[in-house]
Amino acid sequence: MINFLKDIYSFYKLKKNESNYSVGFFCENNFIFEYLEPYITNKLKKKKVLILSFENIQNDIIKKENFFIFHTNFFREFVFLTLRLRILYTSTPGLDHSIFKKSKFSKCKYVYLSHTPVSLTMIYSDNSFDSFDAVQCTNKYHLKEMNEIITKRNLKTRAFKSKYLFIKKLIEKNKLQGSEIDVLIAPSWNSSFYKLGCHILLKKFLIENKISFKLRVHPMSFIKKEITIEEIKQLDIPIDSLNILNLFKYKYLITDWSGAFIEYAMIFKRKAFLINTPKKIVNQNYLKYENKPIEITLRNILGKTYDIENIKEIASTIKTLNQVKDKKKLIEVDENVEEIITKNFFI
Repeated sequence: MINFLKDIYSFYKLKKNESNYSVGFFCENNFIFEYLEPYITNKLKKKKVLILSFENIQNDIIKKENFFIFHTNFFREFVFLTLRLRILYTSTPGLDHSIFKKSKFSKCKYVYLSHTPVSLTMIYSDNSFDSFDAVQCTNKYHLKEMNEIITKRNLKTRAFKSKYLFIKKLIEKNKLQGSEIDVLIAPSWNSSFYKLGCHILLKKFLIENKISFKLRVHPMSFIKKEITIEEIKQLDIPIDSLNILNLFKYKYLITDWSGAFIEYAMIFKRKAFLINTPKKIVNQNYLKYENKPIEITLRNILGKTYDIENIKEIASTIKTLNQVKDKKKLIEVDENVEEIITKNFFI
C-alpha cells in the first residue's frame, strides 16, 4: 500500500512537469543505469532529461528532480502508456512485450542502447527489438546481426553505429588505478557455472597457488536463484560487490560466456581466461541466423579457453605469470587482440 501511494505521488509529479522534457531514459535499475550514465550525461549538456526507473538510483551527478521511480507494476505500465516525450532511450529489450509498452498518447521514438557487446540473437528473444525505432550497434558483429534481424522480421527499425561509451567511462575513471587483486571471477548467468561447481574448483586451485581473487556474481544469477549470498559466504569466497564493474582493480579476468571478456579485451588489449561451460543461450533460434554471435566467433581470439576438467591449468598459468620479474610484461598489449578490436569495434 505504501508503494502504491508513493507511485501516485510520483505519477502526479511526473505529469505536472512532463512538458519540461522532450528526452527521457528508462533505466530499469542501478545495474543498467551505470551503462546508460555516459549517454545521459551527454544529453544533459544540451537539455533537461527525464529518467524513469524501478529502483532508487544511487547517483550524485544527476539532479533528483529529474528521477521518477515507480514501484508497482500498475503504475509502471501506466506511466509508459501515457508518456509524452519526443524520444526515450533505454537498455531494456522487449518493448511492447512486457509492462514496458509504447505510449498511446504521443509519437515517442524508442531507441535501444546496448549494455553488453555480445550477440543480439543468442541471448535475446526473437521479438526483443521489434518495436524499437532504432538499435545501437557498438561493433560490426552487432551491425550485421541487427540488419539480418531487420530483414528476417521485416522491421522498420534502424540499426546505427555508435561508440560503446561504457568502456570510455571505465577507462577515464580508472586509468590511473593499479591492480589490487590478482583475479576477478565474473561468470555470466544461465551458463551452469555454479551448478557445475566452477566457483568451488577455482577457489581451491587459486588458494593452493596463493593467488588472490574475488567473485562478482551477475545480478541475474541472484534473481534466477543460481546461487545466493549466503551460499557464497558459507564457502568463504570473497565477493566483489561494487555497483559498477571495475576491471582495473584486477590483473586477470576469469569468466565463461560473459561479455566481460570482450570488455576486458577492449580496455586492456589482452586475453581473459574463459571456462567452457555450456553456452549462455536464451534464444535457440539464433542458429537460424547466418551471422554467428560475436562471443562464439571471437572466443578463441580474445580469450584463452579451458574445459572444466582443466580449470587447474588456469591457476597454474596465473601463478607462472605472477612469477615474472619484469612486471611490465604482464600488462603488454597483445597485438592480435588490439588488431581485432580496432577493426571490429566502433571506438
